[in-house]
Amino acid sequence: MTRALVWLLVATTPPETVMITTPRGATSVPVTMERGSAALAAPLLTEPLRLTIIVDGSRVLVNLRGTLFVFQLGAPYVRHEGTVYGLVGEPYTARDTVFLPLVWLTDCVPRALGPRYRWDAAARRLEELPVADRVAAPPTPGLERPGPAALIPAVAPPATPLTPVVAVPRDRAPNPLTGLRFPHAVVIDPGHGGADPGNPGLYFPSGLVEKDITLAIARLLRAELSRRAIGASLTRTRDTLIDLADRGALCRVDCDLFVSIHVNAMPAGRRAERTGGVETYFLSEAKNEDQQRVATMENDAIRFEAAPATGVKGPVNFILKDLQLNEYLRESAALAQLVQGHVAAVHPGGDHGVQQAGFTVLTTARRPAILVETGFATNRTDAAFLASGLGEHKLASAIADGIVQYLQEFEHKVAVGTRAGGR
Repeated sequence: MTRALVWLLVATTPPETVMITTPRGATSVPVTMERGSAALAAPLLTEPLRLTIIVDGSRVLVNLRGTLFVFQLGAPYVRHEGTVYGLVGEPYTARDTVFLPLVWLTDCVPRALGPRYRWDAAARRLEELPVADRVAAPPTPGLERPGPAALIPAVAPPATPLTPVVAVPRDRAPNPLTGLRFPHAVVIDPGHGGADPGNPGLYFPSGLVEKDITLAIARLLRAELSRRAIGASLTRTRDTLIDLADRGALCRVDCDLFVSIHVNAMPAGRRAERTGGVETYFLSEAKNEDQQRVATMENDAIRFEAAPATGVKGPVNFILKDLQLNEYLRESAALAQLVQGHVAAVHPGGDHGVQQAGFTVLTTARRPAILVETGFATNRTDAAFLASGLGEHKLASAIADGIVQYLQEFEHKVAVGTRAGGR
């Protein structure tokens, strides 16, 4: 049974209980659906799995036989060493109890500790394998849906142009709303959150700050993409802090594009109130003082993190020197151009164009990634637009239109490339 089918089975028909079998015996653990997705009470897992749980603010640290899994309450992912796994549902607390998504047990644990644990989907059972009976972990299957995530190699040769690995089927009916022939998935990142408010929103009403505006726009963008039959998920769904390195890392295998939403601000001075408008960034070295200022402002969010992620050597250094990612940078620039064009058309503050700078949040995405500065909180007109329901809807719809146009052009390039290669 493929991993995708296992996920579908768990997501659509969650069991009432799951069985955990170990050399010490078998334990039945009830599954709850009280938050809309299958979850398990973590304390019920401590005895059969011999795991320990530590709640550290909004983080939940789960140690399973020396392997640490780091959850973020309210965020649909878990981090294990350098890997971030997406989850169906979010960890949460209720009645002083931590609940973990069922998919962590059924998918993440076997993937991270394959030689030690195996999930039997038919029996709804997690098996702890005796040391003597360890089996090799099954190879990770390739991506089954042929969107850009499959068409762009995860590690592309430096000099190899974008080359599709599958053809767009001519007999596949296009989506009536978008004309797209393949399913696609986008990860949307509402900037800041939790202890990190972002910029204070000088002219926002009612005490709103950047983190509130970005979440509102991100939710609307998710709805707009869903309406266009494009899969979309958020790095955070509520007011919680997510590490910068973890946000982009959610866009890897089952993801086509990464879009981070932010609000700009000018430092005090003559230009502060006069400067307004939208600008869209992709990851590259800043070319001027303004670009560097924006990157520094957004990257400063790392100071709110309790334990900044290791392995991130700087905002752009190790990315820009990696020639294997040049294809993603070019595609990111193309995506930024299209999104900027659509958003500028509805924005009252003007068009600041496509920019480039070293944003930490973009460095861990392994797909085309952009950061949209939706306006200036230090400009009265921009602030009123960003804080209004109509303005947020216009922004979300415009960003979605830009994404759709990018995917349309991408599928067209793939189709043309496939036909040329078949001659």
